[in-house]
Amino acid sequence: MTVISDVKTTLATLEGIQASFSKQALTSSDSEAKKIFHECMLETEPIIRDLRLRIEFLKAEELQYRKS
Repeated sequence: MTVISDVKTTLATLEGIQASFSKQALTSSDSEAKKIFHECMLETEPIIRDLRLRIEFLKAEELQYRKS
């Protein structure tokens, strides 16, 4: 596997985790649990954003190697 494939896999996994946190926040009957799941979901957002940026960087880097 290439580095970009690994990062894409990590991103997909984290997006799935974020969706699970969101679902748990919506379906939990305990208000404290709802709050915790919602906070966990929000904490994943900057990581997801960083991974997307990293993928874009890796794509650009890969194009540079093809041109040389």
